[in-house]
Amino acid sequence: MAAESLTAEVCAALSLLLQAMVSNPDAVTIVAAPADYTRIQVTVAKGSDTGKIIGRQGRTARSLRIVLQAIAKEHGQNYQLDINGMQVDAPIASR
Repeated sequence: MAAESLTAEVCAALSLLLQAMVSNPDAVTIVAAPADYTRIQVTVAKGSDTGKIIGRQGRTARSLRIVLQAIAKEHGQNYQLDINGMQVDAPIASR
């Protein structure tokens, strides 16, 4: 599968997950910016929706990162997840 179509599918799946989690699903936007790794930038409504996506002590964001890491490993890709302009973790490298 081509990297661009995989990234599009990853972004679509991530969008569905996030829209189900937030109070204002219309405010969810996801942009993928390819470079050495693909930066996936997630934007949600400020306030409680940001908190819902990050979760207590970052647990929800960490779970999203684990899902992205599994996809990256399977397809030899590298991803970085940013939520409302905050880098959640270092780039997710396939291992």
